[in-house]
Amino acid sequence: MPRLPRVNIKNCLYYVTQQGNLGENIFKDGGDYKMYLELLKKYKQQYGFKLFSFALMPQQLNLLIELKDGTTISMIMHDITSSYTKYFNSRYERKGHLFRERFKSVIVEKEPYLLNLIRYIHLRPIKLGLSQEPTEYTFSSNLLYLYNSGSQEEKARNLRNMLNLDNEIQEVLDLVGKAFPEKKTYADFMAAVTEEEMQQLGEKLHRTSLLGSEEFMESVKAQMESRKSEAPQEKTQAIPAILFSAVILLAGVVVGVIYVQKNIASKEKEIYRAQKEKNIGAPGKKEEKAESLLADLNGTSWAVKINPSGAGKSEAYLDELKFMDGKVSSKALLSQGFSSTNYTLTVMKDGTLTWETMQRNPGGDVIFWRGEEKEGKMGGVLSKHPAAGKAQDFSFTSTGYRRGK
Repeated sequence: MPRLPRVNIKNCLYYVTQQGNLGENIFKDGGDYKMYLELLKKYKQQYGFKLFSFALMPQQLNLLIELKDGTTISMIMHDITSSYTKYFNSRYERKGHLFRERFKSVIVEKEPYLLNLIRYIHLRPIKLGLSQEPTEYTFSSNLLYLYNSGSQEEKARNLRNMLNLDNEIQEVLDLVGKAFPEKKTYADFMAAVTEEEMQQLGEKLHRTSLLGSEEFMESVKAQMESRKSEAPQEKTQAIPAILFSAVILLAGVVVGVIYVQKNIASKEKEIYRAQKEKNIGAPGKKEEKAESLLADLNGTSWAVKINPSGAGKSEAYLDELKFMDGKVSSKALLSQGFSSTNYTLTVMKDGTLTWETMQRNPGGDVIFWRGEEKEGKMGGVLSKHPAAGKAQDFSFTSTGYRRGK
């Protein structure tokens, strides 16, 4: 089946599926499910998408997403999949791909398919023999709908604390009330579905990448055709503009080392380019290899200021990030058991370097880093996920950097 372009289509849903590589479990215990739910929460807040239903199962997952303008399903799934794979590989000391292939998404007309798609996803654990009843399966949004309708409150409380879908659920329940006024509760709505309906919907989802009325499909195809002439854009997670404000802190001193701050003056830019050419050759050459590109950060140390995002008791503090031999470490976090880890590096068309990593300490705490470097300035975000307690997000900006050990 030809794969549709990963574009943002208005007034539609994305039915997303993903499976483990070679039949491998992608969730092994409650901690794995919890981490994926935390990532859904994190990126749901970041990208502003609606999540109408989900089912996380040992070897596969199903999501039903409605996008916010300005985002794409690829952006969302890339960040979730990348973060979860780093966590999973670190926890189980493995390498390589966790998922069988890039996620599959079916573009579906929101009405009239929304209600039956929710039913379909919530019944997947039963279809796969993981549960006898939808109410018995823990890691599905079905429990959240039951919680909202006044039943199964105790079983759903922990799940609701991890991922709150109240707005989406209320939208669905309002629609159920209009479409099926005779159904008094969400449980009645679920009980009324037939196996034949779900079988037919499953067959449609399996054999197509676009599902809806003729008018809807023509509209989607027209939008896709209009984008064929556009040059493909490099996928990246944009760092908030404030992180690269022209108001850069003066060069600072961390543990007695002076960091030379680069400004945007023309002469300083030339020095910076010369340093890059010394390490990797003239920038922009197609023959540059990944190892050479990695050298752009390799051997650098950065003084950074860490700022908490949103309300919280944490205060801003200084840290030192060191990139050495393909690994990155945080001086402040080394003392907490977070050792240096491998990082991924992407070179954008404008020369920006985007890097990501995930660190885990023996106590089970997890840290996600994502940064961007351009012309001697670095900024980014990090997210702390303690084994016990609430996750907290931070931003960071560089106050200077140096090369060499």
